[in-house]
Amino acid sequence: MPAVIEAFHLPTPTGFRFCLLRRPACGESGRGTVIHVPAFAEELNKSRHMIALAAEAWAQQGWNVLQLDLGGCGDSEGEFGEANWEGWLEDVRLAHEWAERHCEGPVWLWGLRLGALLACEAAARWRLDCGLLMWQAVLSGKQHLQQFLRLWQAARIMGKAGVAQEASPQQRLAAGQAVEVAGYELAPALAVGMERAQFDAIHAPHGVHWFQISAAATTVSPVIERLVAKWQAAGVAVSMHAVSGPPFWQTQEIELAPELLAASAAALTGKAAA
Repeated sequence: MPAVIEAFHLPTPTGFRFCLLRRPACGESGRGTVIHVPAFAEELNKSRHMIALAAEAWAQQGWNVLQLDLGGCGDSEGEFGEANWEGWLEDVRLAHEWAERHCEGPVWLWGLRLGALLACEAAARWRLDCGLLMWQAVLSGKQHLQQFLRLWQAARIMGKAGVAQEASPQQRLAAGQAVEVAGYELAPALAVGMERAQFDAIHAPHGVHWFQISAAATTVSPVIERLVAKWQAAGVAVSMHAVSGPPFWQTQEIELAPELLAASAAALTGKAAA
């Protein structure tokens, strides 16, 4: 049966955050709660269909699935240009707090791309009682930011109006000025937070499931393997999964990754191979 869908506003010190909650139908007791921490900028928009499919499928399997719009994103209060990394971390903490108050069972933070890095940092900072489900995690916030800022350079090369004579985004951010890239206004406070973000400390009492997606489902990179080995040596239960599928967060057309959906569902229910 289709999930029961509820929309509500989660209050925060800087305004409400729009939340979409899917609950199991017919009053079934939930397995727990999965909180989605979204990707950054246009990757968020490209991935909406896949995220909705996963949320619906997992709710039908007995999970409460909470989709969180971070401050300045989606239907949450504020503008993207007002967003900052510290505020987004607080949004994740408050969503986790809400789930612990209103739902039974374990809580999982489900992060896509930069959202995985954000979820990991929030869990470690506040020692959240959670697991981490990470899809194609961004390893370095600084690198991700630089890749985003390259879109400005691409627009300049294409001769788009408004960028030819401007100082570079890096120069403007260093001067404390906001920049507009690909239609998104980026504040220095958000850029600074992204630059500092990287996988280091981790806290995930319910374990970590890290998914890497590629067309050939190849093995994970040596960099990720070393990071996972470090976490495992520290006593964190980490499972790596390489699955076949398209990079749906960046493709021009809407793409689906059914293998990723199935493997993630199995991981959440404890049926996946480590």
